[in-house]
Amino acid sequence: MHRAERTLHKLERSFRRAASVAALLCAVAAGPAAAREAAPATADPVLEAHVMRLSNELRCLVCQNETIAASNADLAVDLRNQVRDMLRQGRTDAEVMRYMTDRYGDFVLYRPPVKATTWVLWYGPAALLVGGGAALEVPLRGGSRRASGEAGPTLVLRLADDGRRLFTDDDARLADRVVERLRRAVAYDRAVERGRSEERQRIAQDLHDDIGARLLTLMYQAQTPAMEEYIRLTLKDLKTLTRGLAAGEHRLSHAAGEWKADLAQRLAAAQVHLVWACTQDREVPLNMTQWSALTRVLRELVSNVLQHAQATRVDIRITLQGPELRLRVADNGRGRAPEAWARGLGLGGVRKRVKLIGGDVAWHEQTPQGIVCEVRVAGFAPPVM
Repeated sequence: MHRAERTLHKLERSFRRAASVAALLCAVAAGPAAAREAAPATADPVLEAHVMRLSNELRCLVCQNETIAASNADLAVDLRNQVRDMLRQGRTDAEVMRYMTDRYGDFVLYRPPVKATTWVLWYGPAALLVGGGAALEVPLRGGSRRASGEAGPTLVLRLADDGRRLFTDDDARLADRVVERLRRAVAYDRAVERGRSEERQRIAQDLHDDIGARLLTLMYQAQTPAMEEYIRLTLKDLKTLTRGLAAGEHRLSHAAGEWKADLAQRLAAAQVHLVWACTQDREVPLNMTQWSALTRVLRELVSNVLQHAQATRVDIRITLQGPELRLRVADNGRGRAPEAWARGLGLGGVRKRVKLIGGDVAWHEQTPQGIVCEVRVAGFAPPVM
């Protein structure tokens, strides 16, 4: 089919551009990244030679076509430092490589082993001409039939050039290249997300161990009950944030329970009554972007009420119906004319975070008094097909 061919060519051009951008990012990152790398232990040239030998076996997940030995991207520098640290601890080569593949998959290996799950990294998906070229069958995942012995999901292209010609071996090779690049992109995305998850867990642990310990010390040394209570609430906020950062996945119902407990305590301390409602037609997982955005939007909206509205009541309603999520925060305070409000950091942050999850936000007055903020995210949770 002529349209299918054009789509394949466009995909290939897109991935060529993506590869060029990745290479450029690696080059730009060289300067600052070099400063971040631990200085090689010149007193132990044997160790450094060992580090470089293993680094030549690991792929830079940013550049993709370079080893971490050749790349100066931030992630490559971090991985080299990890290799050096593990070798200093007495880890074997096999243990180092297993540590990397456990976290980033076989894609992190510059020369992955030939097996069913990595066959495509070596040979591509092997598109097949069917009926002498009347159709082109392109395996989409799980390798080809020759690799796994089973036929997986396939895309069947028909009517090359609107039926004016048959598919050729060149078309099959083009489909192979495009699908291989798609597979590499997916593998790269998964590896990067795994790295991000580990970094979030590290940050959460550092916050808990360092900042949490200091706040706890300050709380015990507080000179007034008010200061002690303030630090206690700050510690609770920190605990909520670090637990959210460290969690691999959040369910909407669980997140809503934590939001309710957190906001109820803050509002009760200011003698403001909370009315909470959360309805959902099904359970859905929240990714880190969604959880973080909603957590911070709710905190900022409640903070605005406490600081400016002089309200005695806050109503919060969360509704998930189909793919759409709605969040409504209303107060009975003295706020007026939200269209005339200055766009400070607080409101700007709310708009930015709502936009980050693909939503819209608006404020308006309610009767008899107070302000309502409404957030609507149309494609928040697409139905599972």
